[in-house]
Amino acid sequence: MHWEGSASDKISIGDLKTITTYQAGIMQSVAHLALQKQCNEILTPYGITKLQWLIIGTARDAGQRGVRVSTLRKWLGVTPTHLRNMLRALEDRRILNWGIDRAGRRSRLIRIHPDFAPDCDEIERSLRNGLRESIYSTITPIEFRVYMKVLHQLSQMQ
Repeated sequence: MHWEGSASDKISIGDLKTITTYQAGIMQSVAHLALQKQCNEILTPYGITKLQWLIIGTARDAGQRGVRVSTLRKWLGVTPTHLRNMLRALEDRRILNWGIDRAGRRSRLIRIHPDFAPDCDEIERSLRNGLRESIYSTITPIEFRVYMKVLHQLSQMQ
């Protein structure tokens, strides 16, 4: 991203106080789109998108207790219909399983299909390495740690 008098010029000299809210917003949007595009390209051989990988990974982390559909919707900011369609597609491909929670409540739970679980490590490695070689190749380890810390702090605001 570069335009005359842009935020990127101000960042390079450390003058963060003069960056406007819309310049910061544009940088956030461009960064999000770049990450999404790069992730989707890396994940293409596995037939999944970044959004689907986020669902799969969250279900994997939840283990046998599963993750609630309502939690996924909240975290991902997608419509119920869009999420339901993605979940059905992943279920049809035997990547995920649906279930009812242990208390028998109506809330749907999503779990990794046992046949797919072994593939998760390979996908994680491939995506991690692909991002290191592309997007993160110009970011130092310390900058990346700061970036992750900021993301964590921002994610706690929800």
